[in-house]
Amino acid sequence: MRESFELYVAGRHVAANRKGTAFTLISVTLAVGIIIMSLGLTEGVRVQILESTIDKNPHLIVGPKERESYINMYRTLAVRLADMPGVVAVSPRLVGQGAAAFRDKVEGVEFSGTLPEEEERLAAVQDFMVAGRFSDLHFDRRGAILGVKLAESLGIRPGGHFYLYQKNNSLRLEVIGLLQKGTVKDSTAVYVSLDTAQRLIGQGDVVSEVAVKLSDFEAAPAMARQLNDNWDYRATSWQDFSREIARFVGNQSVTNLLFYIFILLISAFVIANTTIMVASRRKREIGILMAIGARRGTILRIFMLENMIISIPAGLLGCLLGLGLARLLTLLPMQVTGTAASGGGMLIIFRPEYFAYAMIFALALNFISGIYPAYASARLDPVEAIAEQ
Repeated sequence: MRESFELYVAGRHVAANRKGTAFTLISVTLAVGIIIMSLGLTEGVRVQILESTIDKNPHLIVGPKERESYINMYRTLAVRLADMPGVVAVSPRLVGQGAAAFRDKVEGVEFSGTLPEEEERLAAVQDFMVAGRFSDLHFDRRGAILGVKLAESLGIRPGGHFYLYQKNNSLRLEVIGLLQKGTVKDSTAVYVSLDTAQRLIGQGDVVSEVAVKLSDFEAAPAMARQLNDNWDYRATSWQDFSREIARFVGNQSVTNLLFYIFILLISAFVIANTTIMVASRRKREIGILMAIGARRGTILRIFMLENMIISIPAGLLGCLLGLGLARLLTLLPMQVTGTAASGGGMLIIFRPEYFAYAMIFALALNFISGIYPAYASARLDPVEAIAEQ
């Protein structure tokens, strides 16, 4: 009975105080909308970084033994690595620096000799191909796949022949494909088959590294330490050669949490100030309620209920506002797939739990902002409150 009375009074106050209710509703809606949009935006950035630099790249690089330049028993090493828990792909590579020459143009390049099937399983290279098929390297020992910007710099097209130089050795190769990763490698990358790279360097059946992909990329540092402690080969995790990216991924949740706390405190201060102003105009009403038997706890709960009632529609409106802002950011062009909206080079991803977080945020915001005004109202002297004009 008491609870229904408090809820009735709180609901009546919310309906009667239109300006104060509208201001609080707008404040919470904006705060929740910003939170929802920022959650989707930061998740989109994280996914793009993972896809471009982690998901389709090795998580671990195993290099030669100390005082050696190449790995000789790479097949045995690849089998041992593939048998380790958590390893999903292994690709032996022969990577080196050289030069590509076409007619009167010469460009510095980084050539990679690979086994196409293994490299495709590890890095999904075909997804970056804009011309040709990456698997053709398996059949064409005189073929090469170039980065698109390198091909533009040389002025060469698929079907054209160029010379690949490495120290005093050279090979005449045909361009059988082009790829575009959207990185600086587009200006330097040359992919050839592993035996083609081995002929170029003239060192026999060797590789310079074995690339490893894990089911959990965060396990790479631990596996690198394990390999370095127990094997003679040098192992390096992606966190070591991509420190800035690793730092961003690791610190993102902390940065987001601080941002959300900042938004919460500012919004709570604004809403609390509005609630205090509303309460100051209702002192006489509060005094009358206390005079007819309402206890201080009842007054406290009425004011808290008022704020909590507003938080539910404000949270829902904030979610809609966040979705609307996301659509505006991805409007040119707009493409929506599942729960992801993307376009114009920007990706915003909304996960179901984000909307639950938004509702919790709205409830927490109104609860925090209502504590002091509710406490102050409950502490009023009923005689003085009734005497207020």
